[in-house]
Amino acid sequence: MSVQILYNFQRYLLVLTFVAISLFSYAQTDENYKEELKAVEAKLREGKFQEGIQLLDEVSVKYPEVADIYYAKSLIFGQMGNYEEAVDNASIAYEKSKHMFYANHLLELYKSKKDLGNGIKLLQDLKIKYPNHEGLNRELLILYAENKQLDEAKKLYTQLITANHSDTLQLVMSEIYMNSEDLPAAKKLLTKLDGKTMIPDVYGYLGYIYMHEGKQKDALSAIQRGIKRTNDKSLYLDLADTYKSIGKSEPMYNALKIAFDAPEVVFWDKYKFMMGLMNEEEILSNDKMQLLANTLVTIHPDVLEAQILKGELLWKGRNVEEARSVFLKVVSSNPRYIIAWRLVINIDLALGKADDAINHGLESLKHNPNNPQLLYFTSLAYAGKQDYETSKEILETALNYSENENNYLRSMIYGSLGDLYHELKMESLSDVAYEEAITLDSANVSALNNYAYYLAVRKKDLEKAAEFSKRSNEIEPNSATFMDTYAWVLFQQGKYEEALKWIEGAVKLNKSSAVLLEHYGDILSKLNRDKEAIVQWQKALDVELSNNANGSLAKIQQKIKEERYVE
Repeated sequence: MSVQILYNFQRYLLVLTFVAISLFSYAQTDENYKEELKAVEAKLREGKFQEGIQLLDEVSVKYPEVADIYYAKSLIFGQMGNYEEAVDNASIAYEKSKHMFYANHLLELYKSKKDLGNGIKLLQDLKIKYPNHEGLNRELLILYAENKQLDEAKKLYTQLITANHSDTLQLVMSEIYMNSEDLPAAKKLLTKLDGKTMIPDVYGYLGYIYMHEGKQKDALSAIQRGIKRTNDKSLYLDLADTYKSIGKSEPMYNALKIAFDAPEVVFWDKYKFMMGLMNEEEILSNDKMQLLANTLVTIHPDVLEAQILKGELLWKGRNVEEARSVFLKVVSSNPRYIIAWRLVINIDLALGKADDAINHGLESLKHNPNNPQLLYFTSLAYAGKQDYETSKEILETALNYSENENNYLRSMIYGSLGDLYHELKMESLSDVAYEEAITLDSANVSALNNYAYYLAVRKKDLEKAAEFSKRSNEIEPNSATFMDTYAWVLFQQGKYEEALKWIEGAVKLNKSSAVLLEHYGDILSKLNRDKEAIVQWQKALDVELSNNANGSLAKIQQKIKEERYVE
């Protein structure tokens, strides 16, 4: 199947469904009470959550038995990321009212925290008051299964199925079996519904099971049967996924077109399929991928993720300016969209427009102050202008605000600080930054490579340099830059024959790098292959001249002169 099984039958299973109500809809009729709650609401609209909580604390002293107050506090604490306080206040709200509305809120908090045990206890408590509540029983069934209490789930299912033979109940139990990898049990339940039910998921799940059994024709037939029976366009995603599994890209594309053209098919299901295709090479041409992305934008014009997807494919297809235009449109619609700003700055830098990158970085930070990702990319923009001091200051600020970020981003920040400290001749700080970057993420290839290269240039800790450079080549084996670094480390260690193998591999991948060609000449020279060395140095010189670069001209010319003089 194209979509992971998650016990969430959004289209067919309504669990604890209630009418949507506003924050204070259960407020009592006391006018003073209502006015005080309005004052809290005003604080929330201004984003002053802490002040809102303080006001609610004061109100709760006057009205200690009103559940709404604790419910409101729970919502605010949840918004602030304080889930312990959110759960505590939601529990109080439920205890004071025993109302289903508050129970639903508390249950969602338990589920978000993966506190399934307390979620089960809550549902068991509700069952005493509502023994025949269909949605409640099904939710309990699902939580039993998620909490690995499969025996309890089976017992409850047996009780429920005796009283109610609904298709959705059988579907829930079949999904539980599938998640516990008991496909035969799931298949037994689903087969009973095959050709009779109007629930599309039955046919999609059967297709998945048949594919798992290696029965490709049965899988396709089950899904096609479901399409004919239900006319549900979402099944075309399952059909496309099945064709993808058996390597038939054209039928897959045709099925995707039907699903993508259907507004009723959930956007995120389409999006997930597209992301899967983008992460796998050569399944569909970029033109076909672009057409699908364009369809997403047409059918779901208000979903910014569709625009981002379209822009990324344009960029991949080298329509860089058009991609940039798409991303700029996204940030104009939502200036708090971090990923879109990052993509805009990346394209600016790719186009060599460092000034634009700086301006966009500063603009993004106006709307998202002190955001570590945006600080990081803005620092790269300044580095693109070779303003290393400003870049360093911004990157150090990014580090200060990155405490709650993942190790990947923190490693990237430290790695870039290592680069900047090196440029600013702060070698001790550079070493410390690289070490921290690699400690946080041992697969940070840029930090591994750059640190190894700079150690080699300084002829320091060459064993460590060799270890890190070798690791970067293992992680990314076809990088000319990484191969050159390893060659240069070996060169500094005096291992010239081994260095030659690596530099030759690097030059095969990139024949237009003056640095690589110069290193090639240096290694040949150490092996007393002087004429060949001169040839490579001359190539490096020609590259420098053609690029109007003169940083290494004098050095390369001197090497050629010295070798010719020796001859």
